[in-house]
Amino acid sequence: MTETQSRESAPGFSDFTPPRRFDMDSEWGRRSMRTLSRFVHGDPTPTAAERELHARAVVSQDEIGAALARAVLVDKTVTMAQFSRALSDGIGSVPDPAPALAAFFDAVDHRPSWVDDRRLDRGAAVCLRSGMTGLDLLATGSLMNGYRSAATSRQLVATGRLVGDGAGQRVAETVRWWYECVLPGGLDRDRRGWQLSVHVRLMHAFVNLTLQDEDWDVSDWGMPINQSDQAGTLALFSTTFLVGLRSLGVWVSADEGADVMHLWRYIGWLMGIDDHWLVDDENTGRRHMCQIGMFAPGPDDNSRVLADSLQKSWGMFHYRHAEALRRRLNRQRLLSIQRMFSGKRGMRELGLPVVPAWFVPLALAGNGTMHGAARVSPAVRDRVGRRSRRRVEAWLDANETPSPVQRRS
Repeated sequence: MTETQSRESAPGFSDFTPPRRFDMDSEWGRRSMRTLSRFVHGDPTPTAAERELHARAVVSQDEIGAALARAVLVDKTVTMAQFSRALSDGIGSVPDPAPALAAFFDAVDHRPSWVDDRRLDRGAAVCLRSGMTGLDLLATGSLMNGYRSAATSRQLVATGRLVGDGAGQRVAETVRWWYECVLPGGLDRDRRGWQLSVHVRLMHAFVNLTLQDEDWDVSDWGMPINQSDQAGTLALFSTTFLVGLRSLGVWVSADEGADVMHLWRYIGWLMGIDDHWLVDDENTGRRHMCQIGMFAPGPDDNSRVLADSLQKSWGMFHYRHAEALRRRLNRQRLLSIQRMFSGKRGMRELGLPVVPAWFVPLALAGNGTMHGAARVSPAVRDRVGRRSRRRVEAWLDANETPSPVQRRS
């Protein structure tokens, strides 16, 4: 029996043949999700119906975004100036908008009935209060963990922006987007968090269309930017982020965790992720993440190129005082956090230095004390929130703009 015939005859597949990458390395996939599966209540093993749903997601894309990308890049019926105007001022500000542009903004401008502004604000407050620990997790659990699978590594390397010096810029851009989303009211229509999320949706569609027009084989690797990989990335910023916060001593209650999930549910909706993958409760989010990981391919050479560029960027951040020492310390500190996520074997698979997770107990002690006090004292909680916000803003001020040497040159 051939590999294709085997996939066609698998339980749950009748008239559909999944792409070759789907469940191509089941041993690696299940091993990589072993730790997270321990946090799932119930058996995360997918049913036959769930298996087919995951397989179909690998060949599915954001169709509304795809239509707009084609209108901009192929049909030339929409300009980026029109998109930018609609993004900032609303579709009503664009005279006689093309159908694809009107449909796109009709979709994003009509909030789902389930969106609760109070829950968005509470979830955003949890993220913002995490401060520099949150940024550590964005660099490790959210970005580096995304490189553990080859599912998206080819696409990311193809953009040419995430290797070499581009890796540091990628971190800064991610932090800026995250920060704008977690500010109070950051996901209001006229705020930058909302607008950046919608802008990223179109950028994803551009990448999808561009790679498909080259030599991309959907039957082999699925859609370049597909629903499965997007749902997995969203989980890295929500489900995995919450696991990481608690693992590093940041107190997050079950209700607070649900509010964080609600926040990212709406962000995922804005970015064109299908409703099935958008959930409020952590357990369902962990189950989804486990299953996505189980079916993902293991790391490849592109994964290691991306991982190497990212870990080197950790030693290139800017600091006001003792920059050389703090750069070395920061890189070692983030590698130690990544060891918590990846384990020794995972670090080696990505070509990363295998270091002890020495920073984890230090973070547990420091964060546990500070966030424990914030949990019982509103006054402390407010102070921690203000301090965390100042530190994130200071990091952005130092790392979004060129260094003094770059400005002089």
